[in-house]
Amino acid sequence: MLIKHGKFGRRRAALAGILLSLTMLMPLTAQAAQTEQMPSQKGKWLSDVVAISAGDYAVYAIKKDGTAWAWGGMRDRGLLGNGSFIPVKTPVRMHIDEVKDIAGGYMHTLILRKDGTVWATGDNSDGQLGIGRTSYQPVLEPVQVTGLDNIVAISANGNQSLALGADGTVWQWGRKNSVHTPSPVPAKLEGIPAIQAIATGHLTASALDKDGQVWITGTAVTDMNPDRQWEPTTVQGDAMGKATAVATGSQKAAALLEDGTVAIWKNSKTYPAAGDLLIPTKVKHADQLTRLEGGSLMMFSSIKQDGTVWVWDSFMDETGYTAVQVEGITNAIDLANTSMREQYALLSDGTVMKWNYYGGSSKPFKPQLVEDSIHVEINGDKLDFTYPPALVNNVSYVPLRGVFEHLGAKVTWMNQTNTVHVSKGSMNVVINLYTLNTTINGKQISDELKPFNENYTTMVPLRFIAEALGAKVNWAKEQHTVRIELPNP
Repeated sequence: MLIKHGKFGRRRAALAGILLSLTMLMPLTAQAAQTEQMPSQKGKWLSDVVAISAGDYAVYAIKKDGTAWAWGGMRDRGLLGNGSFIPVKTPVRMHIDEVKDIAGGYMHTLILRKDGTVWATGDNSDGQLGIGRTSYQPVLEPVQVTGLDNIVAISANGNQSLALGADGTVWQWGRKNSVHTPSPVPAKLEGIPAIQAIATGHLTASALDKDGQVWITGTAVTDMNPDRQWEPTTVQGDAMGKATAVATGSQKAAALLEDGTVAIWKNSKTYPAAGDLLIPTKVKHADQLTRLEGGSLMMFSSIKQDGTVWVWDSFMDETGYTAVQVEGITNAIDLANTSMREQYALLSDGTVMKWNYYGGSSKPFKPQLVEDSIHVEINGDKLDFTYPPALVNNVSYVPLRGVFEHLGAKVTWMNQTNTVHVSKGSMNVVINLYTLNTTINGKQISDELKPFNENYTTMVPLRFIAEALGAKVNWAKEQHTVRIELPNP
């Protein structure tokens, strides 16, 4: 098994039950501040990151130690791979380690481990998890994709999944086009030469062969003419040259060329919308590039040799596209784009910046640092949360369950009275989940220390209750950490 059950099993037992009721979709947000604030608040920002990626609704970061972290998400879909249905604002740890790459689709996530195996989590209605069956019940923690090993790259978009083998073969599963029945197991993509890079569109696949030629397969025209498919087809045209990388949006794809420029074209369209297919054109101001990134919508981003970031939106069918610079970034090394028109850049120092971009004549918003989740330690041991703590008016709040079992307290839900009881020895805390009134041994706490509901999760003030249960609590601002010390038994 990838993860020893003892490692996360004990944590799940301690952290189980943070779901109070159904959760709702929460927009991707990342609390942030200006770059110049970082030195005095170093622990506040997500750091030690070596790679980032994104799907429609979730963003992923891989850290130096091989752990994977995710934020955003979609209600009841398991995109975060942490055992929970709940979307989050700040990063939570995915239940997988030794991670090399992550690829996000519409409602599922692929994870490539350093050993060359592929794992998946989330929705499996089209078999996009590659586990040999389809199901409308989402998977909440990573499971291994059937029959794949020695994989060097992965890609996901819509409900389609791709994997690239070290031998240049491409494997495809999920809904790969609008005609054939989705496959719940990886199938080899035939009719193409040895491949060095892959990029998944909504119902198309782009593959870059070892000679720098781009190949397209999948749905060419949808809706009224769903039978028109691309057999493996090369992209030709005056704007094309030898490609070194490929990227896709939902219907469009692009290639980074050997001379540092970008060619973009349309892979598919909704009939009878206008626009020729597979006709490449150059993107203006996209030159001297070293990296190209697509996304699930029509947004593309790129990095120039000087570390600056340039973006463009190809949502509308235009005769040409022009890249615009994201101001304030000069040391980017990786990129990620969501369908929520949010874009991210990984900086060379291991931090991540985020901005919004709406295309057209608009300019990208000013980038801001992505905030890390608040850390909680008990007697020096760091806890993992499926829903992260929050700091409100300088008061630390945690999910109702997640800390108190570690403090030796018993948590009991009383459905008849809509209350929860937290008890330890002679201490009894009662929280009314409707009014949020809270008492300790019958004495009501002050309004400023009341619990609050966030995303249908009850958040309780850590310091007041933890200290009431016999623990000492300290807020280490520089480390963005709450430290709890339990008395000796």
